[in-house]
Amino acid sequence: MTKFSARMEFLQIKPRTFQRLLLNTKHLILSVILIALVLVSCNKVDSFGLQVQPEQDLLGINQTDSTTLLTYTVKEDSLPSDEINGPNMLGSSNDPFFGTTNASVYTHIRLEQSYDFRPNGTGSLDSLVVDSVILYLALDGYYGSLGAQTFEVYQLAEDLWLDSSYYTNSTLLTNTTDLVSSGSGIIDPDPLVPGYVNGELVDEAVLRIPLSINDFAWPIINESGNATLNGNDGTNEFIEWYKGLFITTNNSSPSLNQGCIYYTDLLSSNSKISLYYRDTSGLAAEHDTIQFDFNLNSNCARFHNVTIDQNSYPVGDQLDDSTLGQETFFVQSLGGAKGKILFPFLDYINDSSYVINKAELILPFQFYFLDAYLPSTVLYLTSENENGDDSFLPDFYESDHGGVADLNNHYYKFNITRYVNEIVAGKSLNLPLTVITSGSGITANRVILNGNNTSKKDKPRLILTYSNY
Repeated sequence: MTKFSARMEFLQIKPRTFQRLLLNTKHLILSVILIALVLVSCNKVDSFGLQVQPEQDLLGINQTDSTTLLTYTVKEDSLPSDEINGPNMLGSSNDPFFGTTNASVYTHIRLEQSYDFRPNGTGSLDSLVVDSVILYLALDGYYGSLGAQTFEVYQLAEDLWLDSSYYTNSTLLTNTTDLVSSGSGIIDPDPLVPGYVNGELVDEAVLRIPLSINDFAWPIINESGNATLNGNDGTNEFIEWYKGLFITTNNSSPSLNQGCIYYTDLLSSNSKISLYYRDTSGLAAEHDTIQFDFNLNSNCARFHNVTIDQNSYPVGDQLDDSTLGQETFFVQSLGGAKGKILFPFLDYINDSSYVINKAELILPFQFYFLDAYLPSTVLYLTSENENGDDSFLPDFYESDHGGVADLNNHYYKFNITRYVNEIVAGKSLNLPLTVITSGSGITANRVILNGNNTSKKDKPRLILTYSNY
């Protein structure tokens, strides 16, 4: 068994997907050509610091980018999404390549303070009139195409714990009553302009969801005088009774290229629920509106759930047939998909007379002017060991490791010199690299990368600059 076939056995890739790609005569011939290209037929380099080296010190510095890469896509695992250092995802969108994404938020709400809604703490609740209840969610961006979505809010029927771990595939039980005010759920937020909170213009965009007076406000007000409203501390009286909210959207079958994922900032002071009510007892001139806030803050347990329907979309097709990744392969945030790259020819470079001076991986991506789906700002490369654990490449800790999207040239460039040298020296196994997005759990970005056999002009390349002695 060759080194390469041993690697494939370790990967346990579906036979029907990669056997055509790796084992037919055409690719065996290509492998032989690759060895010749790397070890014999490469061009001399005219730069790489030669201008400062005496001519007698030039030791046969060569360069090649004539190498075959195997590219494909695999499903991403669920990602931690609780109490994350970043926004929580909310909304739905239909990406023509990546499928339909639905993101929802689970969160505590906490009392602003111990409270009694009864006038003077002893009066009758019959004199109270509730004018409105508004759920405010600060917005810190979006991904996709803006437009109206149908928002729904439900009370949790299951405890949410601050010290528990929740992931993008985690769910909790909820009650069946939608707490959004009847007829008010269709909302077209604008995440690009400042919004209003409590009637005042604030310095960030805001999603404003009216809640039902009867279904949200009165059940809480009617607890006045009970321990339920004594506060949040101690035995957590309020959140034990009111376990939290599930905030979601209900957009059945959005059209292709429609919908977006909103980035909600639950830690913003502008994210809260404000209840506005009046005491109508006494003189009419004394019927002032009172505002009471339910807080969303760092003391609240919170996480977002994400479901992605990839069936009948290009990314789903590729998850079933990995050979399609030789045309394009995909990277998607929020537990969607991650790319894989393998350099089979590296198994044959084991001659100690060759030293890799520099190894640069170029990954072209597809992006068009005015495209609603911006490519991920930064991609990372990780390597996998026999136990299946991923870690950053040794080059990641260098200042020039790369991975930033070049929107002018439409590619990502990575310096992987240390990684390649470790493989050539036999210190590391030549296993597939994994391509993931930066902030995969707190952004909705994705990117389409050109595969090795792409019909596009630019192919992925591994540029090797090496010396032979």
